[in-house]
Amino acid sequence: MLLEQDGAAGGGLPSAAAGTARATDRPHLARDVSGITAGLAAPGRRFWALAAAVAALDGLGIVWAGLRVEPAGFLAAFGAVAALLAAALLCSAIREPKLRAMALASAYLIAVTTALAVLHVLAALPALPLADDALARIETILGFDGPAYLAFLAEHPDLARGLALAYHSSGPQIGLVVIALSACGRTARLWAFARLFTLALAACILVSSVLPAAGTYAAAAVQSRPAGEMETIGALWHLDALRALRDGSFHTLALSEIRGLVTFPSFHASLAVLTGWALMPVPVIGPLALFLNGAIVVAAIGAGGHYLPDVIAGAALAFALVFAHLAARRRASGHRASPVRATV
Repeated sequence: MLLEQDGAAGGGLPSAAAGTARATDRPHLARDVSGITAGLAAPGRRFWALAAAVAALDGLGIVWAGLRVEPAGFLAAFGAVAALLAAALLCSAIREPKLRAMALASAYLIAVTTALAVLHVLAALPALPLADDALARIETILGFDGPAYLAFLAEHPDLARGLALAYHSSGPQIGLVVIALSACGRTARLWAFARLFTLALAACILVSSVLPAAGTYAAAAVQSRPAGEMETIGALWHLDALRALRDGSFHTLALSEIRGLVTFPSFHASLAVLTGWALMPVPVIGPLALFLNGAIVVAAIGAGGHYLPDVIAGAALAFALVFAHLAARRRASGHRASPVRATV
């Protein structure tokens, strides 16, 4: 519509032939512009709308809570998203689908992760009762001895360090998914990963907002923490922020200072399943990714301070999302492949 209005505003046509030519060119130009901008739609307009809606909800929550915002990190994230979207638009125009996918997926994941990260901080402000005791009881019912497992890790520091290293690879592996799937031309799988990532993170935040927990090292288990060399940064680094959010002393929101507060379900376990699934068909990388992400699931208890129920719930959530995605894709394929039956 804007193109047509611009053309009409250009003054009188010099001839009927010119008018016919210009009218004929308009649909082609409109299709070209539509084709370029359609390249910005992945992983789905609804998911971009979800990211925008969460960001708007964040703004309302910040005002309601009376928090002061440290703008530097958010401006950097906004600038990165804008630059990546511009790059995706350029790559659409010059027909570079792999680079477009890489830029667009990066832009979306930064945008949605930033919005959901703020939301999960705001969700901790009500300071609902902690569920650590219940999670520890379930762990015992399942027959798992958490303190004994931690003692075993403390007695085997090389194993503990290896698992911790695997645990901290979760974030970098998101970048690996974007690069590897884009480079291999598996953009459909990349967009599926982005959508499943969003749903898993949103679900973990929603559940943890009503069932908050501090983790094994902050609960009763901390008194019996075994002596020995263990890397527990992933299990402890959120405790000061969680304490401030719950006692009312949290006043400034800085993106660089946001810590992962989700204990149940374990998002690390969810992300490990999704990342392993996403990279599985990539030559060479796929088998290594399956092994590494299996180690992340195992490491979530020692290096992440999770209870066994956290890990089970997080992994189950991701498997359910993957199976639902595959089932939906099979239904869609069957619908497209089914012949049109004539009715008599």
